[in-house]
Amino acid sequence: MVMDDDLTQLEQMLRDRAAEVSHVQYVPTTMLARARRRVARNALASVLAAVVVVAGASAGLANLGLLHGSGVRVPGDSGSIAPAPTACAAADLRAKVSLEGAAGSVEGSIELTNVGGATCTLTGRPTVSIFSSGSEVPLQVMGSGPQWEADGASQPQGWPVVSLRPGSAASVRVRWSNACPQLSGPASWKIDLGNGAGTLDASGADASFVPPCNGPTEPSTLEVGPFEPSAGA
Repeated sequence: MVMDDDLTQLEQMLRDRAAEVSHVQYVPTTMLARARRRVARNALASVLAAVVVVAGASAGLANLGLLHGSGVRVPGDSGSIAPAPTACAAADLRAKVSLEGAAGSVEGSIELTNVGGATCTLTGRPTVSIFSSGSEVPLQVMGSGPQWEADGASQPQGWPVVSLRPGSAASVRVRWSNACPQLSGPASWKIDLGNGAGTLDASGADASFVPPCNGPTEPSTLEVGPFEPSAGA
């Protein structure tokens, strides 16, 4: 058919023209320069975008206080971080014993007041010793619960860590029973804070209060509670 012949001739003509076009062996210099500039711009834009992302993330973390350790941010001062309170040392505290008689024993508390210039913390249970006539009284020491628990009160905020601002006090519940053999002199109390924080003497008009010896063959016992906020704090 005539139409088929025309199509065949057209295809052959296109093939001949295509064969006449020479293969390009090089890229013009101006085109290469433009390509290099475009690649450089794209790379620079990527680097700047990464810098912006990192800077934004760092600023966000700084605002949350996460880049400044475990301190506490001071309200109203975006650049100041207050150091976390340290453990109380014996030199920071003054101890006072308050006791009263209770069915063959004496019980009460040791009040520890922060007389230092900074907030400090107490946690755990101290080691309590009793002395009389220059010698340590043999005691069977036992742990007891805190006073707030015995009273059926709610757990204090932050407990078992007790934070003491200057002038505030912590308390240790104590109960001493069966002072045998009967002591020949007044008693004095010593409190070891533990963890190398030191030992201090407890004062108080009733610190020398001694329970009776009700069972000569039984040990003298001392129950000691953990640090807790003072009821009067």
